[in-house]
Amino acid sequence: MEFFFDYGSPFSYLANSQLPGIAARTGASIVYRPMLLGAVLKATGNSSPMAVPAKGRYMSRDLVPWAKRYGVDFQRNPFPFLGNTLRLMRGAVASQ
Repeated sequence: MEFFFDYGSPFSYLANSQLPGIAARTGASIVYRPMLLGAVLKATGNSSPMAVPAKGRYMSRDLVPWAKRYGVDFQRNPFPFLGNTLRLMRGAVASQ
């Protein structure tokens, strides 16, 4: 299975926590595909939850029950939002 992710996305983190179990149950292999979520949002005329207050509030509330459902310890990052993850994502591509 292909897993498209961006290090800036907490939902990528939650999804990634579930992949080993899915792969073990199904016999699938995981192919990690770094992608720039900001570029996808821009290309689709969408905005980051950090840029839209109502979206940000909903996302913050939505993360907690998903983490609980998946049995993942989840703590909010005490540091400001990563912002542009371009360098991190380029590093992920380079490491492949």
